[in-house]
Amino acid sequence: MTKAYRHDEIARLAYELWERRGRPLGSPEVDWYAAESALRVRDSQEQFSLLSVRLEPEESSYREP
Repeated sequence: MTKAYRHDEIARLAYELWERRGRPLGSPEVDWYAAESALRVRDSQEQFSLLSVRLEPEESSYREP
C-alpha cells in the first residue's frame, strides 16, 4: 500500500535537500523526487519496526547441539 504524502511535507523536505546541495539553479524535480523517496524509506523502516521484524538471526541458531 502506497501512502500519499502531503504536498507541504514533500515541499519542506525538498527545500531542505536543495539547501544542503548549495541551492543550485534548475532541476527542482531532483530534490522533489529525493524527498518523496526519503519519506518512503522512512515509512518502510517504521513499518518494519512496528512489525517487530528481526533483521539479524538469533545467536542460538548457529550453535551446534
